[in-house]
Amino acid sequence: AGSSSVNAPVVGIHKQLVPPTSNVRPPPSRILQQQPPFVSTTVSTRGGSSCSSEKSITLTKKYALLFGMLLAMNSGYVNGICLSGLLAHDHTKQAAAAVTGAWTNSALGVATGDNQQFLFNAKCILSYVTGSVIAGVLNPNPVLFQVAPSRVGPAFGIGSVLLYFSSTLAKNDNMKFIYLAAIANGIQNSVTSSITANLVRTTHFSGISSDIGTFLGQVLRGNTQNLMKLKVFCLLASSFWIGGLISYSLAVKFSAMSLLFSAGIYLAIALAITTAA
Repeated sequence: AGSSSVNAPVVGIHKQLVPPTSNVRPPPSRILQQQPPFVSTTVSTRGGSSCSSEKSITLTKKYALLFGMLLAMNSGYVNGICLSGLLAHDHTKQAAAAVTGAWTNSALGVATGDNQQFLFNAKCILSYVTGSVIAGVLNPNPVLFQVAPSRVGPAFGIGSVLLYFSSTLAKNDNMKFIYLAAIANGIQNSVTSSITANLVRTTHFSGISSDIGTFLGQVLRGNTQNLMKLKVFCLLASSFWIGGLISYSLAVKFSAMSLLFSAGIYLAIALAITTAA
């Protein structure tokens, strides 16, 4: 009798911990294949105890990839401008689309006693994280492959404003233009990553480069399960590279005004998303 009184609660807890099979999500590749055509749908969202509905744009495989390629090219473009050093009065070269190097450089700044190096890189990291925070606040409950105009539209609108002021600061030889560019990139990467389950990452490509190598190795050994992802990542990486390629000539020709092209792309996306649903 003593044994049954001890084991009964354990059995009950075990049953509660086992998730129902209906809640198990398929992998991103299968989700993409199951998507209907690019349409406007109505998605129920729950906030607190109330439930409301809003229109949402369903992304198909084709549109998710095209959307990601455009943003990857845009990110590569902004990153190339910041890394070229052409807009900085002291020719400082700093990435705005990723902060992997900034983490190490900030640590080296502390190690060598270079407070200026530490603070500059720490601000770059904080800026990128701030962009992701903004995206998370605007879209706290993202739905896979659903673009909510009332949440995603404002995110790109803010990104457009940030890049506009980034251009203005660069024109006035103010190094803070890099921070605003990093915030914009943080917003972009957070939006695309959250609504595609990290399938479409559009600003930093260390992880994607690793995945490309991993999936290529699997394909060479006959495992084609991730072949679709391999193709997607190669297209995203190529788009990012092309953005960096064209950034130099445009930065040389237009200087600080070159950032306005990216601001325009963000603004066009924000307006398109807002009016499409």
